[in-house]
Amino acid sequence: PSWKEDPETIIVTEEINTEAAAAADNEDSEEGEEITSNPHAITLPPELTKRNIRPLIAYLRDPENETGTRNCDRLRNPGPNDDDFPLVPGILHGSDPTSNILSIDADSKLLVKTPWFEIQRELDRYASGRNGSFENRVYALTIFHEKDAYVGYHQSVRKLNQDDTTYHLNEETMEVTEIPGSPPEELPERTPIVENVLVIPTDLQLHPVAHSALCVNFIRYHAKKPIKIPIRTVNEEESPAMKRGGFIAFVNTFVECLVEEGGVIPERIELECSGLRQKDVVRRERLIIPEGVVVHPRVREDFLVGTVFGAKGVGADESEDEEGDDAKK
Repeated sequence: PSWKEDPETIIVTEEINTEAAAAADNEDSEEGEEITSNPHAITLPPELTKRNIRPLIAYLRDPENETGTRNCDRLRNPGPNDDDFPLVPGILHGSDPTSNILSIDADSKLLVKTPWFEIQRELDRYASGRNGSFENRVYALTIFHEKDAYVGYHQSVRKLNQDDTTYHLNEETMEVTEIPGSPPEELPERTPIVENVLVIPTDLQLHPVAHSALCVNFIRYHAKKPIKIPIRTVNEEESPAMKRGGFIAFVNTFVECLVEEGGVIPERIELECSGLRQKDVVRRERLIIPEGVVVHPRVREDFLVGTVFGAKGVGADESEDEEGDDAKK
C-alpha cells in the first residue's frame, strides 16, 4: 500500500491497534466474522507500560547512502515512484551504565531513521517546545535493520479487516459475480537489532512552515539520569487572583528530577495554586512531587517557578481595597 494514497492505513502502536480491534469486534461480533489484528504491532512488557513508557520504532541508516543533506532529504521526502515512506533521520547516543555503554565509545552511536508518522503521532499527542512534553518523555525504542523498513509492517487493523470484495455485473445476463479480495499480505518475521532500549527524544527540528519533523535524536535513559518534567497548575479556582483572570508568568516551565529504578515516570509535576494572590512569587515549595520522584540536588531550594499577575483590583489589590474601606468606617 502507498502511504500517500491511503494515509489512514498507517499506525504503529499496540494501543491504537487494540482499540481498533475492539471497535471492529463490537461491530462484527454479531456476524461471526473473524477479526484480524496486526501481528507486527509492537507490544511492550507490563513492567514498561506501567511506568508510563510508550513504544517507538526506528531503523538503522546506511552510513554510505543515507547520510548527508541530499540523502537525508530523500529520506524525508521520497519521490512519487519510490516505495519508501517518509523517514526522519537521527542518531541514538548517550551512556547507559546499566548496560556498560559509554558515550566516549564510537560503537555507542547508532545512525537511525524513524518513520515520520511515529514522530507525528507523538507530537500530536504531547506537542513540543515550551509547553510540550514530547522531548521530556521516556520511550522504549526498538530498532530494526534497514532492509526491514517496509510500510506493510505498520498497516492498521482497520485496513486488515476491510472487506475488499468486489462485484461484477454482466449487462447481458444481468448476473452478478462476486470477486473476492486479495488476502492480507504475509510478511516475514523480522528480528530487532536493539529492543526496548529506554530513550528520551532530543534535538527535535521542525519545518518552519509545515511543522513536520526534520530531525530527531535519541539519548539513552537510565534511573540515574535526570529528566526535565513539565510543570502544570492545579486548583486554579481556589486562587483569588487566578479565578478572576490572573495568571502565572512562568520563569521555569520544567523541573529537573530523578526517578527511582522501576518507578513511574510522571507526565507532569503539579503546581498547587491555592491561595495565590497577585504579585505572589511562586517557588519550589508549591510543587507536588509524586512518590518515587525526587528533585535533582542541583535544583536550588529557592527555585523560582514564576510570579502571579493579573488585572488591577484582582487578588492582593482587592484585599487592600477592603482593608481601606474598613479603615474609613
